[in-house]
Amino acid sequence: MALMERYRQIEAVTKYSNYYLGKCYTWLSIPITDLAARMGMSPNAMTLISLLFGLLSCWFFWQGTTSALIVGAVILYFSYVLDWCDGQLARFTGKMSPFGGWLDQMCDRIKEFAFVSTLAAGFYRQTGDATVFGWAMGSLFMLFLLEYYAHMNRAIPTGAAAETASASTGVNYGKPTGGRRKIVIDFSIDEQYAVVCLLIVIAGAKGTLIGVTLIGVLFAVYKPVKAWAGYFRSR
Repeated sequence: MALMERYRQIEAVTKYSNYYLGKCYTWLSIPITDLAARMGMSPNAMTLISLLFGLLSCWFFWQGTTSALIVGAVILYFSYVLDWCDGQLARFTGKMSPFGGWLDQMCDRIKEFAFVSTLAAGFYRQTGDATVFGWAMGSLFMLFLLEYYAHMNRAIPTGAAAETASASTGVNYGKPTGGRRKIVIDFSIDEQYAVVCLLIVIAGAKGTLIGVTLIGVLFAVYKPVKAWAGYFRSR
């Protein structure tokens, strides 16, 4: 099979929440996924490698210096590229499993706790400002709450029906076939990692934690209101 044809097949099984933001990851994840498939790597192994890179980024965050934060942000970005790879690899090779989904979710939560904690610890080591730990707690609370919302919104009839239809037809959410590609902004995990990596570089550790907390509060109100409003409009 030609290389570009394999790339197109991997693209076809890729699930997007925000198509245009997703392309910021898939430009690199697709060739990595193709290489992993050729090597016979399992999706679960890719998930664990992603976790290792995420934890490696935390070592740099713990240093707290500007240069270390930038290096850590680059490594964290690559960790999330690999997070895309595990899903692409699972669907491309037909190796999807309940355990793989569970492992992916657990590793995501571990990485979130690790990078938030080490950002706060690194900032405190450099400045002695203990208020950063309050913002770290706020960031973790909002990240975990938004993930909870993402799962609970599936219980809302319109959201559940749309997800079921997407799974059965293979249509990528945020990338309708034969129509306009949508930009969906809901501070999903794709957007969270993009925001975190950018804020680390431009606003530092404490600025990142403040930003994640405040944006999280906004979407913690917006997402359930939007979901239920859509349900009632459809009745």
